[in-house]
Amino acid sequence: MFKLRDALLATACILSIGAIAPYGAAADPGSLYQGPGPRPGPDILYARPARAPQLTNAGVWAAQPIMISGASAYRQGEFLYQDFLYDDLGAAGVYTYPTDPAYARNAADLVELRITPLRTATAIRLTYNTLIEPELTATTIALGSSAEPAPVPHGANARMPAQVFVTVHGSDADVVDAATGAELKTAPRVRVSLKRRQVEVRLPYGVFATRRQAVRVAAATGLWDRGADRYLLPQAGAPEANTPGGAEGTSPTAFFNVAFRYDEPLNGWSESRQSAALATADLSGFFATVDFGKLRKRVTDDMPGRVGGVPQTGAMNRILASRFEDGQGRGTAPGVPCIPPPRPLQYAGQLQPYSIYIPDKPVPPEGFGLRLELHACEGNHQLHPTIAPVVANQGTGSIVIQSNARGTWYWYYGEALAEVFEMWADVAHRFKLDPDNTALEGMSMGGFGTLKLAGQWPDLFQAGAPMVPCMSAGIRYLEGGPVPGGEDSLIRNWAPSLRYVPMQAMYADADGVCNTWSQRQLRDDLDALGYRYDWREFGGGHVDLFRGLDYRPLAEHLSAHKVNRNPPHVTYRLNESANQPQLGLRADHAYWLSDIRLRDRGSTLGTIDVFSHGFGLSDPPVLEREPGTGSMPSGLTYTFQARQWGIPATQTPANRLDIEAENVRSVTIDPWRAKVDCDAEMSVTTDGRLAVKLAGCGAARRFGDWL
Repeated sequence: MFKLRDALLATACILSIGAIAPYGAAADPGSLYQGPGPRPGPDILYARPARAPQLTNAGVWAAQPIMISGASAYRQGEFLYQDFLYDDLGAAGVYTYPTDPAYARNAADLVELRITPLRTATAIRLTYNTLIEPELTATTIALGSSAEPAPVPHGANARMPAQVFVTVHGSDADVVDAATGAELKTAPRVRVSLKRRQVEVRLPYGVFATRRQAVRVAAATGLWDRGADRYLLPQAGAPEANTPGGAEGTSPTAFFNVAFRYDEPLNGWSESRQSAALATADLSGFFATVDFGKLRKRVTDDMPGRVGGVPQTGAMNRILASRFEDGQGRGTAPGVPCIPPPRPLQYAGQLQPYSIYIPDKPVPPEGFGLRLELHACEGNHQLHPTIAPVVANQGTGSIVIQSNARGTWYWYYGEALAEVFEMWADVAHRFKLDPDNTALEGMSMGGFGTLKLAGQWPDLFQAGAPMVPCMSAGIRYLEGGPVPGGEDSLIRNWAPSLRYVPMQAMYADADGVCNTWSQRQLRDDLDALGYRYDWREFGGGHVDLFRGLDYRPLAEHLSAHKVNRNPPHVTYRLNESANQPQLGLRADHAYWLSDIRLRDRGSTLGTIDVFSHGFGLSDPPVLEREPGTGSMPSGLTYTFQARQWGIPATQTPANRLDIEAENVRSVTIDPWRAKVDCDAEMSVTTDGRLAVKLAGCGAARRFGDWL
């Protein structure tokens, strides 16, 4: 079995980040926690937006990018189209890149195309996800229309309606008359920026006049064969150093990626219509009609509600500028399923996709709720199409988001976990959120992540809903067997931290992947701790559960609570093996406890439990265990076991703290949030030396044997 820390916890290459980029709008003041410290969650959640060179402007370009894939807009005299990330999979979605690192398994991934009219020429700018050797990447732009689709020049093996074809590769470009196939004498001017991964083409009006009001524009991207001075075609089977693979048929198209896809289904990598069209080599269905009259008048129009416009509600794919980049393009290909491949990460680049579902409801006065959905092993960033709408539209509405987490199986450690919080911060910078209305859910590996995040930062969340959750960082954790990912990754390690994050779990009685025994084990742990839980067991295997499920109970559970920032009783389990401060992922604090440090470095676990009498409340009574049966509207039945809490009793407030510590050498308590003062009495039980500091109250008090 792999050892998780060896595979995942290497320090990342951190980009040097400058000022906030133009596309990083200021966060709504109430969208993240604004109260006294310690702040809930990791530092990276509160970091300023990162600045990706690919999303910046120079020269004649000024408009802010759309950041929503599959959408177009008119902004500041520019027409913009935002493509999908990592959708460069070619015909039938099976193309593979040449093995030479210069291609980075991503060299034909178009991120953005924009157009603006100048005094003597039309300027077109192409932005790529990866641009290491510009002459290896080629794009053909079709301008104007024709009665029939014309063959794209330079051996591309594709057809598009056009009057002229403009092909650019590296710093070279040419124009071909679509009707005759003849190359025109006047060549466009080309400028390449490796830093911004952008190529600008200026097409003189004498070659093609865009002074007319509406012009049909299409584009597709592939690889260039420098030796043959034409498009590089894939071969059947595996790729070679300078030859792509995955071709089907005798005349495969050279194109990996097509622009102006406005109705791609949001599943997989949002390229199903593209891959089907490339398999036929007819790309007539993908184009935009650009209104140059609007551009000359510098009209700003996001075209909401229109085909090709910027969506306002519902499901969409957004682009995130991360602060991490292991390298351009795709990193290491996956190997054994559900075991992380070595670095560089599977999706290594700075730009990362995430999905978001925005409810079609008015923004509540306090802001939308936020629901994190964490993807399963072998999944990606696309939201579950059945769960997301139900969760988003529950009550006053919540925004649902899901990150790609750098690849299919990184178990929410390292940069995969950092990306979740970068995504969250990005949403907080764009929408008004209620930070006290935040919950999370996920299935399989995402169920593991749901429990892990809640255990590391419990004061961020009001509730969780793991579905068929794995109980360690890997599958098939069997009774009596080794722990996939190592014992440090066991979810049981974090169970004590879940006091105020009630979980509603759905799992299967014959789950051979994440294992029913381990799921019942965590249920019993929560029961023994006297915590709230609702464990629902269905018949079948790991994936059988999702046939006929009604997700309304899940949505109701996530919305039935609010984050309790200052509870009277705090229990926190520090798991040092998962603490990654070098990535902004420090997990050593919760509620009004902070700076928790372990005593014995030979162990990775420590527990601190503090009850404050200053609130004048007892612990809520633990109600009787509830067993029973239930059913879904579909007829799907389940058994359940649950516990709830009663109403805590009031008592006379006292300036006293009851502290229990195991393998903890020091902790800081905020007395104001704990409703005590600097003279608070402390009743301490510890298994060794313990230093307790009351913030702002002078020196720490020492307990245990300090002789």
